[in-house]
Amino acid sequence: MPNTLTQFRTQIRRYLKETNASTSYWDANFVDQLFNAQYRKRSTQLIMAFEGWFVNVSVRDITANTARYAFPDGFLRLQKIELVRSDGTTVPIHRDERHDYANPADSSGSSGGDSYLPKYRMQGNGFILEPTPTETVTNGLQLEWAGVPALLSAGGDQLHPSFPEIFEELLVIDTVVNAFDAEGVQESGLVRSLLRQRGEMEENFERFIETRTVARQEIQPFIVYEDA
Repeated sequence: MPNTLTQFRTQIRRYLKETNASTSYWDANFVDQLFNAQYRKRSTQLIMAFEGWFVNVSVRDITANTARYAFPDGFLRLQKIELVRSDGTTVPIHRDERHDYANPADSSGSSGGDSYLPKYRMQGNGFILEPTPTETVTNGLQLEWAGVPALLSAGGDQLHPSFPEIFEELLVIDTVVNAFDAEGVQESGLVRSLLRQRGEMEENFERFIETRTVARQEIQPFIVYEDA
């Protein structure tokens, strides 16, 4: 199976029956564009599978009197946020979209040191710790998050090691189909193929934004009250 962009290009042109890029209807830049689009599309589907694809682990400081923190560059989906204790123990914190009760005061006595156990809320391209920490802790947060696989541009570039090797041929076929679609659009003026591709991307987009963070749903049991 191919594993560099140059080898993928060769595979694609064998299907297209135009092996010479300089005289081909599909120039090298356009083939690369189509291939990377399909690579990103399939990678997105893998990330939505909740199986740990393309996961990065990074740490950052907890800063006193600072509640909001940004996600790293290239962030796509949050898997987990953990507090790193002084003895190296990591403690997961839970997401809580607070709507019905007050945010605990900063001086509540539980917003610093190893006793600090906040919850987090998503906001924009970052998150908010509640209650706000009162102490600074170097590398006090550990994040697991799915990131954007790098685009392939140089001939020797390879797919992300998490991409399943058995489905590399699928990327080749995806690219070939889209190349023929693009030719049909140019020759006939019809946009049906582009509308189909847009529909597929829209469906993936809707699924992706609905699952931007892995969260646990907790249900409180019913409490039965008896008459006195």
